[in-house]
Amino acid sequence: MESFYAHTKDLVDAIEDCAAKMQILPCLTLLYSGMDVMASLDLRASENNRDSFVRWVDAYLLKDSPIECSALDLYAARCGVVHTFTADSRLYQEGRAKKIAYAWGLGSVNNLRRVSDELGYQDWRTVHIGDLVVAFKHGVANHLDHIENDVASKERFLRASGLWFSNLNGDDLTDYLKEIDAK
Repeated sequence: MESFYAHTKDLVDAIEDCAAKMQILPCLTLLYSGMDVMASLDLRASENNRDSFVRWVDAYLLKDSPIECSALDLYAARCGVVHTFTADSRLYQEGRAKKIAYAWGLGSVNNLRRVSDELGYQDWRTVHIGDLVVAFKHGVANHLDHIENDVASKERFLRASGLWFSNLNGDDLTDYLKEIDAK
């Protein structure tokens, strides 16, 4: 669990740093990758990655959030941002998800929505990146709260997070090698 907390803190710090610096595409890439990773910690045997992502976002991220789009819309946005740095995705092209336009900084979701509607993009959803950052952090916390009361979820979480990279500093490696050499 210690590794999970350290890596997750680093991820959230990087997301917040990108948001503060108005590095929008890196911020979104980290957010959507983070959602993917968190969903993978509760991947069920019968699910593919998309199903797990949508379930995780519905259950933990969108819970009590002001974000007005569906989990599938966010998955489609994730596909567009992570793969092509665009708002386009196959799910949108097939009419199964909506595109998302983003407000950030002092930008207003309501103003962005009005402009989008005026320009003929009534089927787009508007999301403030700050709301998405807060929702992601709440989603992680909600997930951790859930696994404390659900044995199967906790087992999936521990198994999956146990595969994460661990950090070893050079001194630890040197000390270990000295122990081996001393034998």
